[in-house]
Amino acid sequence: MFPKNVKTTLLCGPKDLSKSFMYEAAMYWAEEGQQLVYITPILLEKRPAICHDRRNPSVTALKLMRFIYLSDYEALEQHLYKLHTYATMVPSVLLIDELDDYLLSDEAPGDNNSCIAKICALILHSMNLCSRILEKNVHVCVWTSSSLVNNFIQTIYFRNIWNLTKKEDGKVILMKRCSIRSSLERSYIYYKFQDGMRVLQQILGDLKV
Repeated sequence: MFPKNVKTTLLCGPKDLSKSFMYEAAMYWAEEGQQLVYITPILLEKRPAICHDRRNPSVTALKLMRFIYLSDYEALEQHLYKLHTYATMVPSVLLIDELDDYLLSDEAPGDNNSCIAKICALILHSMNLCSRILEKNVHVCVWTSSSLVNNFIQTIYFRNIWNLTKKEDGKVILMKRCSIRSSLERSYIYYKFQDGMRVLQQILGDLKV
């Protein structure tokens, strides 16, 4: 199911954490020179609190970041169909924040699992087309808070899966990788500072790739 040229990551965690982690992922890829599309069902009214002590993205990086607000499942589906046809910027990175808002909307077709499978397959297909046009590997990062959490479908469409849980009344976040084809396990711990920023404080396990 995994196209070798499409690298997939699924982040499973509370909805209130999604903006910080997804925005930082966008910053990371843009600073790496990757053209990206960030899809969200909710408009970003302000810059989210970040997870590391990062500076603001450079002007060059900001030009590589395209934020798109899509209100429902049908809008997301139609946009994925035409993702590879962008005249000015075929993306090498696709980020979808709060996928559950689309999957649980009234416009979502069929039962929940068939709807999940359909949209995940479309995500991979769309980015596979982008990869062929760009002639390089591409990346997908998706956030889920319910539909794909502990769902067998996640292992069909995503190779890199992380579970995020809040501890100590939200002051600590544990981020643990789910290993599918490897015995290698990785965990990270984030501590919250007064301004809402979360900083990686401790690394657990064998981090060798």
